Amino acid sequence: MADLLECLIQIKALRETLEKVASLSGNAPAAADGVGVWNRMADAERSYAAALGTAAGETSPAGGVSDEARRVFVALRHANLSALERCTASQLAGPIIWPGRRSTTVADLVAIMLAHDTEALGHLRGRRASPIPLLDADGA
Repeated sequence: MADLLECLIQIKALRETLEKVASLSGNAPAAADGVGVWNRMADAERSYAAALGTAAGETSPAGGVSDEARRVFVALRHANLSALERCTASQLAGPIIWPGRRSTTVADLVAIMLAHDTEALGHLRGRRASPIPLLDADGA
């Protein structure tokens, strides 16, 4: 039961990514890194769509065009969320075939999607993850 509740909360968080994408659209970095992040988000969403069976008709974004990559991401995310929100508890716990990946469940895929969103949105906001030193300068 707790796993199902966690998955439902994660699906809600995936929907919130769309709101964050809309708020970042005017603030996305113009640098190549911003374009790369959007392309990676669109590619990842395409991979999730293949696993969920929602990838019909979507094309790759034109090389280096962040607005097109963002559009592809948003369209696929809407389709993927629609599929996820129709899943029953047993379907969320059930296996999916994800090309190039080992056996996983829909719930696991949702967690992977959310982790990827968190990382990508952090990059778009210009936050670079840096390791927190476990030792001070003296090595203590």
